Amino acid sequence: MERNISPGLFHLQLPFNKPDLKKDAFKMKLLDIEADLVERKGRPEELAILNLIGLFKCRLECYKDAEEKFRDVLSKDEHNLNALANMQYVLDKLYRTVEGKRFKKKLDMFLSKSTEDAVSVRMRARCLAEQAYAYACDMHTDRDSVGKEWFIESNDIFQRTLELGGDLVETAEKDFWKFCIAKNAHKIFDRLSFGEHRVQATDYMDTAIGIFYEITQKDPGDSKYQGESWRHLGDILRKVQMRKHCSSAHLPDDLKKYVADPELCMKKALECDPDNPRILARYANFVYHLRHYTKEALRLLDKSITLDNSDYNFYAFSTRGTVRLKFYKWKMRMAELDNKRHSKPDRSVLELAKIDMERAIDIRHASWDLLNVADVYHLLVQCDPDEPKESKRQYLEKEFEYLKKAADCEDGNRLISVKRLLGRCLFDLGHYRESIQLYDEILNLESATSQYTGYFYEQFRSYLCLLQSDPKDDSPLEEMAQSLRQAVEKYGTSALIKNVFGTLRVEYKHEVQVFSDYCKTIPGHDSLLFVLTSNEPPSPLTPPPRPGGLLKESWESPEKEKEDHGVGEPKKENPKTLDSLSPVVPSEHTPSLIDAGKDVAPSPDSGLEAPNQYPDEQASQATVSAVASNQTPDKLADGAAASLVEGIRSMAITDSPPEKGCGRKDFDFFVVHTASDAEWVHEELLPKLGIRKLKGCTTQEYALAGSFVLSNELHLMESSACILFVLTSGFETECEFLMHHALKLKKAGHVIFPLRRGKSAVPRELQDILFCFDATRERVNWDKLAQDIKRQIDAAKELPVHD
Repeated sequence: MERNISPGLFHLQLPFNKPDLKKDAFKMKLLDIEADLVERKGRPEELAILNLIGLFKCRLECYKDAEEKFRDVLSKDEHNLNALANMQYVLDKLYRTVEGKRFKKKLDMFLSKSTEDAVSVRMRARCLAEQAYAYACDMHTDRDSVGKEWFIESNDIFQRTLELGGDLVETAEKDFWKFCIAKNAHKIFDRLSFGEHRVQATDYMDTAIGIFYEITQKDPGDSKYQGESWRHLGDILRKVQMRKHCSSAHLPDDLKKYVADPELCMKKALECDPDNPRILARYANFVYHLRHYTKEALRLLDKSITLDNSDYNFYAFSTRGTVRLKFYKWKMRMAELDNKRHSKPDRSVLELAKIDMERAIDIRHASWDLLNVADVYHLLVQCDPDEPKESKRQYLEKEFEYLKKAADCEDGNRLISVKRLLGRCLFDLGHYRESIQLYDEILNLESATSQYTGYFYEQFRSYLCLLQSDPKDDSPLEEMAQSLRQAVEKYGTSALIKNVFGTLRVEYKHEVQVFSDYCKTIPGHDSLLFVLTSNEPPSPLTPPPRPGGLLKESWESPEKEKEDHGVGEPKKENPKTLDSLSPVVPSEHTPSLIDAGKDVAPSPDSGLEAPNQYPDEQASQATVSAVASNQTPDKLADGAAASLVEGIRSMAITDSPPEKGCGRKDFDFFVVHTASDAEWVHEELLPKLGIRKLKGCTTQEYALAGSFVLSNELHLMESSACILFVLTSGFETECEFLMHHALKLKKAGHVIFPLRRGKSAVPRELQDILFCFDATRERVNWDKLAQDIKRQIDAAKELPVHD
């Protein structure tokens, strides 16, 4: 029986309980939740949503509205423990402490009831379920929301809820809890799919599929949940088809036909709930990405928006704008490749895309929507050569404005895309050195195992344009050789010949020859010359030729040059390095996950040429884990470029808090553990303490590849405020050296924190010296563990350091 229940939502460590979260973030999410409430009236989750709305109202300082929501909950369920605790919190905040005490007294009375009583069991189970629902509330505007830790915590609480409720809770309510578990597992699966944790991803995939399919087979069942479950199944199975590392061989035979054709799941979803605008919008996205049927996708989206033209249906507006944008870009590419068979798309496609996207971002500031709007404005500049110069300049200014807003979203998972769009824009403005620098940062952020050559292609094209713009300046040649040498090591000569130099060799024949002549003069040039001189034809997937400086004239406004708005020629007397142009790299915990696809041929059955999944938009699967380059360009920007450069640099995403002093450590704790405990440490300990604001590290996560194991362990240990020993069988033999070294570091102010997980004896070096935290029970008290570690770290800061 669950006894450690702490009712209420305000004390939970949630994104929206952070005091520094912007009010706009609350307002946008509140619109979403309030619209969701309309759909969920009379259903098991109604009270959970009302409690959540009350919390949001309070955070927006709408205290009367918050009080009304909590009273509404209590009018429907007088035993709602969270509403009682939330009411006490709001009344105390308003200095109505006498009223607050009445709710506190009632809460204490309910909590004092026997834990074996059926009513008490249901009260406690619903209290936990509502808190789990709050953890699963995804705040798109907050960086932490893109991490999987909140969903893992939510599922842990839901599992406790199911165990606590047992047979005393109605089946419909338990089915909703299971549905939430599956939904969380789906989100975690999405976040793990591009990383190194493939086994974990498969486990969460199996959990989600198993529960969703179970819900769809209930007879009688809830049509709403069954429709949503089929929709989730279709999305998961589509990803299984698209991602090579996702295996479906172990799935039940009943699911084989859906694995072979995931669209059957979406059809089942519509059968269950045919006029659901949300399912229609998701189906449209599904049809577009899996089948590339643009007309059918737009038909479904038009129907969705006709059924619901409100802000709540922002996903449909966002998706319709994205489909139109990608269709326009595909048509443009086909026209550039063969203008006899393909005509350029009409400008109205971009205008319609812009309207939809700006409607979507008025409701929700998601970085991917902001990037897409920026892309639309960039294309509008190039759309009509006869467009007035001032109009083109205004489009460019809007592009930079939306790119800045995308950076300000601070969710991190589109950082590479922000840099890529900035790099492309600077290339089009003829500002090649800044473009090179941004692509250099992208390549450093890219996964070490990525085989996508698109970013290197764009960087090297900028180098060649730099040579072309000033043939007398040979200073870039050494940088180019170093860049190409690194690319050969990463991608191999074959990929570079096919995907990069097959096109560049024709487009920049003279510049490539100049670079080839230079390479002959340096040692170790064989592989470089092999790539540069090969006559193999380019891949059909290689991007079409694109000259630099296309928009330079549009940006440089003569009447405004004195105001430093343009991009001018460099002047040595006004140096500007690119250090002021580089966004700050996200922290280690910032996940970076961008859905990927491949170039596909148009489908003959679509009735319309299918938009090409352009690789430079979709292959960004890198986890943000590297440090951006700090190279300083050889050429310097003049006063005309200063405004642009400083404006872009102001888009920095600052993830790290300000330094508090020279004694600050990189990590809160370092974990010393045996090999047998590695899985528990990385899948339980680190995530649980992570969401409690403790930053931990292990050699498996943070070791520098290619360096000595022992030196890495010692460095990480010394970089951590606390050294946590996970004591189990074999610890003394496996971890003896690290344990002794840690005890020496204790004199230098490091905290030693033993955590006993197994029943084995405590090492004699620690006996009678340090109390051990007991983690031998099935349910670890993570809150107490985090609190104890923080207290020990704080206490150590006050003590003198001994030699």
